[in-house]
Order: sequence, then C-alpha cells, then structure tokens
Amino acid sequence: MSGVPTTLNENILDGLLEVSPVSALWYAEHQNKLLLLPDLSISSESGVQSVLLFSRSPLKKLKNKSISITPQGRTTPALLEIICFLKYGFRPNVKIARPNAPVIPEGSEAILLIGNQALEARARIKDSNVMVTDLAEVWREWTSLPFVFAVWVTRRDFFKDHEKEVLDLHQALLDSKKWGDQNPEAILKEAEAKTGLPGELLKGYFSCLSYDFNEGLKCGLKLYYDYAIRCGILKRVKNFEEIDSRATRHADPERNEGEASHHVIRSFVVGAPQDDEARR
Repeated sequence: MSGVPTTLNENILDGLLEVSPVSALWYAEHQNKLLLLPDLSISSESGVQSVLLFSRSPLKKLKNKSISITPQGRTTPALLEIICFLKYGFRPNVKIARPNAPVIPEGSEAILLIGNQALEARARIKDSNVMVTDLAEVWREWTSLPFVFAVWVTRRDFFKDHEKEVLDLHQALLDSKKWGDQNPEAILKEAEAKTGLPGELLKGYFSCLSYDFNEGLKCGLKLYYDYAIRCGILKRVKNFEEIDSRATRHADPERNEGEASHHVIRSFVVGAPQDDEARR
C-alpha cells in the first residue's frame, strides 16, 4: 500500500497496515500503540531537496505573513513552526493550501511543499523572485544535527501475536536497504520512470537521504521532540521502544502463545547536545 505520510499514519492506526513508515511527529503522539523497527528511517544528514519553502521573502521575515501548507505531512509543518518560533522568534501564520495550488498561492507570501510536489515545483519554477529554502538544511545549520522525517513502526498489538512475521519482515527491509545501497542506478532508473522527473534532480535528491537510524539520527530526533514540546506541539515523549531483532522466540521457550515476550522489546533513552543557547 502506498500513500502520502498522513494516509500511512492513519492506515496503521486503523489496522489497515501492520508495519509502515510513519511521520516522526505522529510516532511521538502514538508511542503507546507503536514500536520502532531498528536501523530504519527516512532522514537527511544535510538538506533533502524535498522539504522546501517557496517564498517571496526570507523565512526570517515572514512574521505576520500568510504561509500555505499542504495536508500531506505532520513532521515538516511542525519543523517550520519550531524554526520560526525558536530560531526567529515568531509563530508562523499558516493555512491549508487547496490541492494543486500554484507556487505561490494568491493571498500567501509562501508555501511549504514536501515530497514529489516539492521536487516538481523546484524543477518547473521560473520566477527568479521566488526564494527556495530547504528546511532540513536550515535545521542542520542551526543544530549541527541530522533530521529524521519518518520512522518505521509496527503496532504493539500486532507484534504481540506475530513476532516472527515482524522480525522476518524487518530483516527483509534491512536486506532491501542494503540492495538499494548497492544498486543506486537501478533505483534511479525506476524513479525516473515512475515520477517523470529529471535524472540529475533525482540523483541529487537520493544522495541527500539516509535510511539508517543510528545514534546521530536518534539524537537529532530527540532534539526535534524537545523543541516540539517547548513550542507546545507535543506534550511529552516517552523513552523510545523498538523491537530487538537479535532476539528470537526460542530464547524464551516457556512463553505461552500470544503472550508478549519482553526480550524482543528494547527501551532506550537518547541523549542530545545541551548547548541550546548556541542555537538561538
């Protein structure tokens, strides 16, 4: 099943999906129902080229100006609010753009686009008066940390009764990630055929993405959550909990069928840099 981030978010909660990538912010809002899959995310170590603010004024000068956003994601609009409030000192005035809105919609000073919409808009834009700001790049320059857009999760209730299936699928995803790393030209060719976007644009885009979930990425995500709490976007965030893919059912032969095995769930706390004043 494919779909925009908000669709995947709702589908896994509604039981239409058992394992899926979901928006990083949405995961934090539903931690009690979800478990992370280790070593998998959709992230960027620098800019990403698909989370773009198109504006007629610099981002820091958009106070009291209308900014349009699309309803496709959760993480990125929150990132815009975090940057505006904590870095530039104002709350963004946002409104939902209609589908297929032009760049930039009438009555707005800017629009935030994500995914293919952002890539397509950048490829076709001809107006030299329109400024393009990569929010992931702003985040990196501001915090010196990478940014996590989405994480892979499974539902806790599904994992309780289907540990082996989830562990096997997790390994298949890791194998797929490894294959993609080894076959970038095949990925690029498929993406060109599917999207119709120029190969050079896609090559630059893919080069900015990371599908890992290492300690550096976890630190970036933890800082994002801390900032979201400061902005009132999140109330609180619990310790991260992920399946332990190194464990097997055979490690606990006394466990009854359908009983949760605690050895396949790992809880951990991520530390983040504390020099917050330097980022203001």
